[in-house]
Amino acid sequence: MKKKAALVWNFLLPKAPLLIKTTVSHFTFGPAKPSWSYKFSITMAMARAFAAHLEDVPLKQSQIMSRLNDKYAPIHAGANSSESTIPNTYRDKAAVYVSKLLRDQDIDSDKLGWDWEHDPRIEKPLKGEWTETKVKDEKFAEGRTVLYLHGGGYFLCSIRTHRWATWNMARLGGAKVFSLDYRLAPDSPFPAALHDALAAYLYLLDPPADSNITPVDPKNLVIMGDSAGGGLTFATMLAIRDAGLPLPAGIIGWSPWIDLLHSMPSLLENTASDYLPAEGFSHGGQASLKKLAKAIVQVTPGLDDDMIMQKLPTVQHYTNNRLLRCKYVSPVLEDDLAGTCPIMIIAGDGEMLRDESIVFAKKHANAPTSILLRVYDDMPHVFQMFGFLPSAKHSLYESGDFIRSVTLGGNGLSSVKNDDNKEPIKSYERISIQGWRRPLEDDIPDWKERIGKLGGGPKFLAKL
Repeated sequence: MKKKAALVWNFLLPKAPLLIKTTVSHFTFGPAKPSWSYKFSITMAMARAFAAHLEDVPLKQSQIMSRLNDKYAPIHAGANSSESTIPNTYRDKAAVYVSKLLRDQDIDSDKLGWDWEHDPRIEKPLKGEWTETKVKDEKFAEGRTVLYLHGGGYFLCSIRTHRWATWNMARLGGAKVFSLDYRLAPDSPFPAALHDALAAYLYLLDPPADSNITPVDPKNLVIMGDSAGGGLTFATMLAIRDAGLPLPAGIIGWSPWIDLLHSMPSLLENTASDYLPAEGFSHGGQASLKKLAKAIVQVTPGLDDDMIMQKLPTVQHYTNNRLLRCKYVSPVLEDDLAGTCPIMIIAGDGEMLRDESIVFAKKHANAPTSILLRVYDDMPHVFQMFGFLPSAKHSLYESGDFIRSVTLGGNGLSSVKNDDNKEPIKSYERISIQGWRRPLEDDIPDWKERIGKLGGGPKFLAKL
């Protein structure tokens, strides 16, 4: 406890000048975004400082700091919460599917850089937490379930840091929510998180007979997550589809991190209106885009992209550079959504990861599945956590409506032209601070040239 208190004190004490600077800037020059109140400007300044501090300290310390509230994280007074342990037999079952998926991608232990099937941490039980409302209102439907995958860059946070999210989805989605404590990088890099997510999905569909858990109909289950958990949600959907397993009713990504190559312009353009570290989380800054740009210039000319990637510093904690183009790592690179389920994507217009959400939706404008994209004016990354914001409340309700619509007994998302012709919906909207809707007509400049290339490729990195 003393160690954790010291970490908090060491973080807060130097921030007094930041608070003064933010106050002066807000009232003299105005906030970073027109709608930001003074309260939110201060909140964002502190969030940005905390995220930057996580980059400055050793990795293990940043992991401890990200989970400071684990022991005392409150369970909402209106919720019932219980822990559940997934037997390792489900990891064994999931491993069969993951192994085949990797083989199909021509990925072996050598490319992975580790022996994922013999991870010593796999002996630690895979746990999750159930959350449901104590009082069931008209929204609730027995059997409706959400599998929640928390964010944190694949190496931070926990199911307890995200109790705010699971409570809100239980309440507004009228569902029981199962939040998964999947393994984190760098101790257990890709495909550990995907392996655990798939094991949890199999567990929910067919739990042990003595578990007192009712099997969940996949048509009554939604997978969702925020940030890296949103990326893992997309990867899990693709893995379920590719493995030939029954699809969930739908998926939701809040600010999903689906492009680990950092290829889109908003990563650099939106730094002033987001709290993520400039240029994204990296290994102590050695893999920031500006430093990578300099490193690429020094790489021997004539090498192909794969060789260049291998010579660069490691970009992400989650996996090595060779695998950043794998669709289960960067789902934005998937070209075919045939056989997938309805998708909801919610992003903030002010966040650094905004463009990858827009590109994913635009790229699949003609895909045979429904896609709902909602981009909220002025909002940063995973703004749902700032519950005092009207946009946060609006997006939580949108998510709850989606869960209830796509699961059993819901209205569904298909638009019906006639009795024989059902077409998937493509609904791309901007949402104002007041909750007003308007079509999202934005296009990301040069996205087809950028996608699949680190930082968008040498052409764009050279400008840094």
